[in-house]
Amino acid sequence: MGLFNIQDGGGSGRLATVSAFFRLNVSAKTNPRLFYSSRDEGKAFNCVSTASSIATGEYIFYIKNSSTTDNLYIKEVEFHSAEAAIWKVWHVTGIASGTTITSSNLNLGSPNVAESLCAGNGAVSGLTNVKQVGTHRNGADGEGGMDYEDALVLPPGTAIAVEYIGTTGAAEIDCFFHYETIGKK
Repeated sequence: MGLFNIQDGGGSGRLATVSAFFRLNVSAKTNPRLFYSSRDEGKAFNCVSTASSIATGEYIFYIKNSSTTDNLYIKEVEFHSAEAAIWKVWHVTGIASGTTITSSNLNLGSPNVAESLCAGNGAVSGLTNVKQVGTHRNGADGEGGMDYEDALVLPPGTAIAVEYIGTTGAAEIDCFFHYETIGKK
C-alpha cells in the first residue's frame, strides 16, 4: 500500500495535514451566515421600526433591496406589541411612502451602510401585496419572531412589508439581515 497526498481541490497546491492522533485536520463554518457576513465583510444589519400607536391593517415595516450586486438575506424578523397581534409578512411591490429608517451595521467597526430602503413606524403606504411569506401571532405584551434562517431572499429590487392586525397600540419590529454577492457560495 503506497502513500498518497490529499491536495486542495481549489488549485492552491496545499496538502492536507494529519494530527498526532492520525486524524485528518479539517474545519467547518458552523455559525449562522449572518455571523460570517458581519465578521468578515461588515455586511450584516438590523433595522428597527417602532410605532407608539399602530392601527390594524397598517404596515409597520418595509424593506427593499436597493443593491445592484448583492442579494439581501433575511435572518429573522422579531415582533413586539402591547396588544395581542397577528403579524403578516408580505412580498410587496409599489413605491413605499412613510418614515425612513436607517439600518444599523452589526459590526460596529465597519463603515458599510445597508443598500436598502427601509420605512416604518406605522406610516408605510403605497404598497401592493403580491403574496404572503409569513405569519405570526402573539399575546398582549408579547413578542416572538420568524426565524427565516437566511432563507427569505430579496434579490435586487424586491421588497417585503410587515402588516399589523390587532387592537390599536404600541408595537416594534427588529429585522436582522445581511448581504451576499449574487452567485457567492
